[in-house]
Amino acid sequence: MGRAGGSHFWKVLASVVLAVVLFAVFLWTAPLREVGKTLVQVKLGWVLASVAVALATYVLRALRWGLILRPVGRAGTANVIGCTAAGFATSAVLPARAGEIVRPLLLTARTGMPAAATLASILTERLLDGAAVLLLFGGSVLLAKRGLNPANLTFLRETALLTTAGLAAAVMMVWFLLRRREATVRRVSSWAPERFRSRMASFLHHLLDGLEVLRSPRRLLEIGIWSLGLWIVIGWQLVFLAWAFGFELSLGQAFVVVAVSVIGLAVPAPAGVGGFHWAIRFGLTQLMSVDVSTATAYALVHHAICFFPITVLGLCYLGAVGFSIGKVRALEVRPDPGLEHP
Repeated sequence: MGRAGGSHFWKVLASVVLAVVLFAVFLWTAPLREVGKTLVQVKLGWVLASVAVALATYVLRALRWGLILRPVGRAGTANVIGCTAAGFATSAVLPARAGEIVRPLLLTARTGMPAAATLASILTERLLDGAAVLLLFGGSVLLAKRGLNPANLTFLRETALLTTAGLAAAVMMVWFLLRRREATVRRVSSWAPERFRSRMASFLHHLLDGLEVLRSPRRLLEIGIWSLGLWIVIGWQLVFLAWAFGFELSLGQAFVVVAVSVIGLAVPAPAGVGGFHWAIRFGLTQLMSVDVSTATAYALVHHAICFFPITVLGLCYLGAVGFSIGKVRALEVRPDPGLEHP
C-alpha cells in the first residue's frame, strides 16, 4: 500500500470511528424505550410526504446547478440531476464530503466542461446556500415572537447578525474579485514559474467562469431567488415530518433547525452520521423545547429521509453510466484538465 493509499485508509478509518462514537453516544443518551414508542406511533402518510419533498429538493438543486453553469455551457438536465444524485451518494458512503469533489468532476467526465469551472460552481453553490440559510435563519430569529426557547433567543439573534454580516463580506469579496478578473489572473499567474504561467492563467479563467454568475446582478438575483425557494422547500420537509410525529413546527422554526443541522453536517463523518443527529436533537430540544424522545426519533427518521433514498438513486445512476465507487474515487485524484493543457 502506497503512502497515498495508506493516508486515505487512515482518514476513512478515523471518519468511520468518529461516526460510530458520535452515533453510539447519541443513542446512549436517549430514552430508547420511549423513542421506540414514538417511532411506532409516527404517521406514515406525512413521512412519505417528507420523503417526496426531500427528493424534490435534489431535483431543484440540480436545476439550480445548471443555471450556475450557464456561463460555461449547457450540461443537460439529465446530466445535472444524475451527477447531483451521484455526488450526494458518494458523500454518504465516503468520508470528508467526497461528493463535493466527485460531483463536478463526474459532470466534467460526462460533458467535457472544464473541471476548474465545474469545481468553482460548487463554491458558488455553497455561497448561495449559506446566504439563503442565513437569511432565512436570521429573519426567523429576529422576527420570532413565540416558539423559540426564550433563554436562547438573545444568543440566537446575536449569532444571526454576526453570521449574516460575515456572509455579506464574503460575497462582496468574491464580487470584487470578479470585477477585477484580468488583473487578478495576471497577478496570481505571475507567482507561478514562467513555464506554467499560461497554464495557470487558463486554470484561473476556468475557475472564475464557475463563479461568473455572481458578477451579474440580474443573474445573481435570479439564482438567489431560486436558492431561497430551494431552502423554503427544505423547510417544509421538516414541517411535514414534525406533523408525522404529532407536534407543531412552524416554517420559521424549521429554518432555525436547518441552520443548526448544517453545522452538524460539518462533522467529517460519512452521511453526516452522528453530527447530524446531535444537531437536529439539539435544535429541537434546546431551541424548540421538544422532548428528548420525540427529538431523537425525529432525528433518526429525518436523517434516513435525507440520505437513504438519494444514496440508492445516486448509486444506481453511477452503475447505469458505468462508474463504480472505485472509479469515482479515482476522479478525486485525477489531474485537472485545466492544468494539463495551456
